[in-house]
Amino acid sequence: MIRATLIRDQEGIPRRLTVTGHAGQGRYGEDIVCAAASALVETLVIGLSTILRQPPAGTTDPGDADLTFAIPVSPEARAVIETIAAGLMDLAQTQPRHVAWRQVERRYPASAR
Repeated sequence: MIRATLIRDQEGIPRRLTVTGHAGQGRYGEDIVCAAASALVETLVIGLSTILRQPPAGTTDPGDADLTFAIPVSPEARAVIETIAAGLMDLAQTQPRHVAWRQVERRYPASAR
């Protein structure tokens, strides 16, 4: 199962996205649910890095992504992040046996905002 988690700060600003696991919907390399999740994560990285020149920190490896967003999150970057988050949430709603989505709020110290 793919587990995707968006961590927001106490003001609702997206701070971190983690996506781990494999969907198990099809054979490795032919799994369309994994391909969809991977395409969303890669599009997020491309959008932030190439288009907005605000790359996230972290890693993306097969079956594992851990991305932290630059603070402050610009309105343009937030739009990209929220769009991808909506795509992952939709994927979880249409493929609940293969994708789990959650959003959590975490308190960050004032110096990290």
